Amino acid sequence: MWGSDHPELRLKDIVRQVRRAVKPKTNETYSLVGVRLYGAGARIQGEFSGATLQAPSLYRVEQGDIIYNKMWASKGTFALIGSDIGACFSTSEYPAFQAIDGNSPDFIFRVLSLPRFWLRAEAWSSGSTDRTRLNPTDFLTLPIPVPTPSEQRAIAEVLRSVEEAIARTEEFIGALSDAKHATMRELLTRGIRREKAPMQELPSRWVLGRVAEGITHIPADWDLVTLTKVAKLESGHTPDRKEPNYWAGDIPWISLQDADALTKVTISETAETIGPLGLANSSARMLPAGTVVLQRTANVGLASVMGREMCTSQHFANWICGSKLDPYYLQQVFRHMSREWQRLVAGSVLPDIYMGTFKALQILLPPLAEQKKIGEVGVAFDLRIEEERSTLTALIENRKALAQELLSGRVRLPDSMIARHRDKAGQAA
Repeated sequence: MWGSDHPELRLKDIVRQVRRAVKPKTNETYSLVGVRLYGAGARIQGEFSGATLQAPSLYRVEQGDIIYNKMWASKGTFALIGSDIGACFSTSEYPAFQAIDGNSPDFIFRVLSLPRFWLRAEAWSSGSTDRTRLNPTDFLTLPIPVPTPSEQRAIAEVLRSVEEAIARTEEFIGALSDAKHATMRELLTRGIRREKAPMQELPSRWVLGRVAEGITHIPADWDLVTLTKVAKLESGHTPDRKEPNYWAGDIPWISLQDADALTKVTISETAETIGPLGLANSSARMLPAGTVVLQRTANVGLASVMGREMCTSQHFANWICGSKLDPYYLQQVFRHMSREWQRLVAGSVLPDIYMGTFKALQILLPPLAEQKKIGEVGVAFDLRIEEERSTLTALIENRKALAQELLSGRVRLPDSMIARHRDKAGQAA
């Protein structure tokens, strides 16, 4: 089944089912655990009164137990009860198992989390009506590659180290994003001078385009302007898909497929390109480098700056900045307007902001030199976040590749790494 260098055993050779039956007390509450789809692990489903759990199938689960959802095993609903959850309760829909003979529950869970294992589970739990669930008896007969317990623990340790690096990187990205949000709120409403800036009341009502709520005063040398007075608004278009010649060319054409590229400070490459005939026979326009492209449907609010001449589909509002507006400042304004974009699309069946709304959009306009400084700060944050996201992507890809190779045995760890775990029999790792 696995094409593995590890010996292949049945699950019943390395785990046993545990049933710690509990009779619910009507005056107590119980934390019930469930399992998320696609190997996402366990979660507490909520606190339930014993009065609502008068079924004979309530069981206690403990740290180190492996559980799964009988109905959805073919979707990767396997979980290891870790220290973050601890002792809790489950129903008979989530049978629990313990590793035996020094085998590592962490390693076993990781093998169960591989999509190729789900396919095997699906084969057992599909077919006639009475086989829609993976029952424990069938589960225990499934084959699994099993190295020695010490190698199991070594593999689990390596994968955990990568996962910890992923978690640290995710946490750092979150901290950077929070720091950027707090910093940019100050810069986009009070400017570089912040508390030292002489203030004035808003010169007019700020209706559309607010970067923050409750702003009543702005720096005295700033203005509140309609965006179309300082930037030219352009839309885009999709050439006829039925005309292959329209798509024969290398003109970069931004579409909804470029969502990831739009998270970067600048965009220069696109998923699709069009040709001169496509440009000539559609309403798409070539827009100059420095144009700020803003997604107005689907992932509303994604904003990047064109790194060269490009055109877009109709799903974007494009802004050619005039002499009084810095494109990177405008990009940072757009990126800070997430709550405003949510407000503007609220109630829509599909996320969409009409071009008419953009014509009424207002922004705060500092002097150009100050705009550039504010833009530079925001861009510096964004470039660091981009760098960390690239690191995160690489870590996730490495973790996936390592898991496939190490868990199957196609790649073996050095004996020096395994040797450190030979005296740890019985530990939970």
